[in-house]
Amino acid sequence: MNFVKAFPIVLLFVPTVAFSAEYEAQPILSAQESVQDVPLATEIYRIDEQVPTDGYMATYRIETQFGQFSASGPGMLQARLAEIRALAALDHIQNDQQFIDAAEDTAGETFENLRQFAKQPKETLKGVPEGVGRFLKRTGRSAKTGLQKLGDVREGNLPGVDPETTSNLPGGSADLQAGPQGSFTENVARASGDVAVNILGFDKQRRRLAKELGVDPYTTNQLLATRLDEVTWAAFAGGLGVNVLTSLVPGGLVLSSSSRLSDWVWDTAPGDLRVQVEETLLSVGVPRDQVDRFLRHSYYTLSMQAVVADSLKSLEGVQGRADVLPLILSVGSEGQARFLVQTLDMFRTYHVTKESLSQLRVQGTIIGVGGSSNSVVMAPVDYLSWTETLDAFSANLTEATEGPIVLFVSDEMSGLATDSLKTRGWTVAETGQITPDAFPLR
Repeated sequence: MNFVKAFPIVLLFVPTVAFSAEYEAQPILSAQESVQDVPLATEIYRIDEQVPTDGYMATYRIETQFGQFSASGPGMLQARLAEIRALAALDHIQNDQQFIDAAEDTAGETFENLRQFAKQPKETLKGVPEGVGRFLKRTGRSAKTGLQKLGDVREGNLPGVDPETTSNLPGGSADLQAGPQGSFTENVARASGDVAVNILGFDKQRRRLAKELGVDPYTTNQLLATRLDEVTWAAFAGGLGVNVLTSLVPGGLVLSSSSRLSDWVWDTAPGDLRVQVEETLLSVGVPRDQVDRFLRHSYYTLSMQAVVADSLKSLEGVQGRADVLPLILSVGSEGQARFLVQTLDMFRTYHVTKESLSQLRVQGTIIGVGGSSNSVVMAPVDYLSWTETLDAFSANLTEATEGPIVLFVSDEMSGLATDSLKTRGWTVAETGQITPDAFPLR
């Protein structure tokens, strides 16, 4: 696993033993064999039979009428297919005459409400049906994060990302398309508009629609995010409820999704969710400046931030929880962010269902320490190959660690990787024993 380079622990990754001379070429998997429970072709998508890997992640290519999509990392194929079904469902809604008529008849009224809010915010807020304290807390956190993001926009930085400490974790290189899009003026307008649309109920409707479609309301799939905006806005303006919208969709396209965090992410207003994430991280000892950076980080969606906070909260009594934040903040791509989010989720599952952990420590990746002083390594990957990087990582971790080392891989690993790690004294757990949640990560 190719891990962090910006911390003192980097010395762990300087080779101290002779490496194997045999390394595997990055294999190309068969989609038919690797996703046996998923049809490779339907009326709305077709999955390419050849699936390339990079030593950690498999990349599935999916052709659709909406364009080509890719899915990389554990659980992401299922998430992508749910997004594609949602796009097809939204297509049916937008082409239905009932939806078209309602959207055209009353769109102007909602825009007028927004203009009224901009002119008389205090008067508009008098009708908000919630406690003043809660409202001020959520808007205060949102305003603080928004202003910090705008500061990043002014400086031309990716919000929350320090380019001097970017890691080399599995999950891909820096994503050049991440971060604020559009002009500075557009970003300011978008930030100021959030309060208005949330007060008028738009955001609640959007989250309800995403829940009915089984997709993440904070998806980084820009096409889906835009279509959710368009359909929700038109329905919101036209007075159509979410139940009416989903009744316009043919059976089979709307498939409900579930996870331990689905209701939290779908049913909680984003302002409240940010407050909960903030309070949780502060409660486990994360410094406030790191919390602020995390909440505005380019590569962590609000759903991903919720998973991180919930995982750390569930690891109650485990020392070193706050110490993982510098590594979390060091990611240089969304894939790397998902790798760490899923790593923490796997540790949460292990801690709750298998063995109570005593400590988390950062040694290139996040390492767990069990009650019997065994070190636990989580690998949320599709296919783990024996590479020079894995050889170096395992050799140095073995030398720096007292006691047994146990590796959990969320999916598959090659025979050579398994045999090489066992020769080094590692225990390789049965694949699939600890698997990360898929839904909250897109």
